[in-house]
Amino acid sequence: MPQVPLARRLRALLASLLPLAAVAQTAAPDSTLDAVTVTAAREPVPTAAAPARVTVLDADALGATASASLADALEARAPVHVRRYGPTGLATATVRGATASQTLVLLDGLPVTDPQLGQVDLSLLPTALVESVEVLSGPAAGLYGSAGVSGVVHLRSPRAEGTTARASTVVGPWGERRAGGLGSVRAGALRAVAAVEAGRAENDYPFVDEAQIGAPRVARDGWDSRQASAYAAVAHETRARRVGLNLWAADAERGLGGAGGVDERQWDRRVRLGATAGLEAAGARLEAAAVVQRARLRYANPYPSDRPDRIDDTGRTTAAHLDLRVTGPVGAWTATAALAAGTGRGEHPSLEADAADRHWGLALGARGALGALTLFPTLRADLYAPSGLEARTAWSPQLGANVALAGGWHLKATAARSFRMPTLNDRFWQPGGNPDLRPETALSADAGVVWASTRAHVEATAFAATARDQIVWLPTASGFYAPQNVAWTRSVGLEASGRGARAVRVGGRAALVEAGAVGTLTDARDLATDRPLRYVPRWTAKGWAALTAGVVRLDLGARAVGVRYTTASASQPVDGYAVVDAQLSVRPRLAGGRLVVALAAENLTDARYEVVRSYPMPPRHARLRLSLTL
Repeated sequence: MPQVPLARRLRALLASLLPLAAVAQTAAPDSTLDAVTVTAAREPVPTAAAPARVTVLDADALGATASASLADALEARAPVHVRRYGPTGLATATVRGATASQTLVLLDGLPVTDPQLGQVDLSLLPTALVESVEVLSGPAAGLYGSAGVSGVVHLRSPRAEGTTARASTVVGPWGERRAGGLGSVRAGALRAVAAVEAGRAENDYPFVDEAQIGAPRVARDGWDSRQASAYAAVAHETRARRVGLNLWAADAERGLGGAGGVDERQWDRRVRLGATAGLEAAGARLEAAAVVQRARLRYANPYPSDRPDRIDDTGRTTAAHLDLRVTGPVGAWTATAALAAGTGRGEHPSLEADAADRHWGLALGARGALGALTLFPTLRADLYAPSGLEARTAWSPQLGANVALAGGWHLKATAARSFRMPTLNDRFWQPGGNPDLRPETALSADAGVVWASTRAHVEATAFAATARDQIVWLPTASGFYAPQNVAWTRSVGLEASGRGARAVRVGGRAALVEAGAVGTLTDARDLATDRPLRYVPRWTAKGWAALTAGVVRLDLGARAVGVRYTTASASQPVDGYAVVDAQLSVRPRLAGGRLVVALAAENLTDARYEVVRSYPMPPRHARLRLSLTL
């Protein structure tokens, strides 16, 4: 597959768009310019005043990218690399050259991560059931515990702000059909919201099969998908008290490719029940959150019954988390004390019967201003107790700082120690599980500069991290794979982003131009061999622009990713690629509501590319979206 020439031009996209953000003269309606994050400090803080880089994708940004899943949204606008096994296959996020298991995924502050696998499939999380997404780039174990080594992807669930009803449908190529709806009610102190989405696709798009003689163009076989998700929440809120319940359920079935008459399939089901409570008194705030999550994953490789490698296994996991925290003034500082507890259990034919662990965490944090300097110190201690094994303790000190300068400039920096505990698979999988594995640990530091106003936001960050005792599954003399603590890795790099808006006139009418870009440079290496880590791109560049004139809006987006290596020996590279997308939407107001008719065209240049080797992505295609909000 040849290198896409457009990738070179897109690498310069970041440099060309940043000046636009810097000279923006008119405030944009996109709330991301004045975004507030709760991820970086566990309390609301403007992103420019946070101690670390945070990217916020609100509902407007998610709609502008025509994202169907969280993987699509992150791929389009966040400073992360999404490793995708096709459009509906496994998709995981990697931040700053780390692994997917070192990036923590949260829903409303509590982990979504599967305790058996240690990661989350982002293709199974629809954006239609998410209000906003926050991406924290950098260490977060001091705030959230295990797996917050390189970053956090934090999902915020829909919230009822009034009485609203919305229905939407999507029609796309290769059998794609999706439909969903959301309704919310607010009556006095009572809030309620419910949302549902369901869809299916055949995904039998054509691709060039270079494995066959003559490289014929054939239909992709055995990659159909079906998904359904639902969310519901009810809460009672007053000025001083809040209590609520929420439920998130998902069901998915998909093919994993057809070859030689074999149709591998996977079924994923998840139910998540949560409860929250809050109380404010005497200047202090007490918050509690608890969640129980039950997941089921079935994998079938239906070879003929007489073959020994025929598989049809079902795994089940149960996870529960509790978070208690109290926040209040201590002199000139705002201090927080938090207690966390959780348990995770896995049931699978290849797991030991007692595949479970329990953990407790205690964290002390504070935020205080010393003139223009604001400090964010945190110290967290975690105790992990696997069944039948000796308990492990992990300490996570973290210090963040933000200096407010004149003219909207800020300097920010973070230094931290992070860790990731071995998963249930790492410890208990048979054969191969190793109960004596040590936690992965990392030392990280970053520093950045930000200029922010109501019109624009520009940020640049340099980072460095070293990790040791990375858990890697390696072949053994007995013919199976087993995990070992072997790697000593180092990642250094730069991140830069900018966004802004400017008023213009088109055909004598007022219009608004919005633009943004984000780029990363990463050198991630195994220090034992001085070779690049697998599937970590040297660079990524993403840019977008929008023109809004009356009820018409045109969105353009482009992303480019550099070469990635597929082996530990830095051989067999996957070529870089560049993809361009566009969306034209008309948004007329109706009596008491708004209609949105959007036509999205993806991969406009018809690029042939793969994110992961042997998993071709779709050629040029279009989809139609209709949405009615009342």
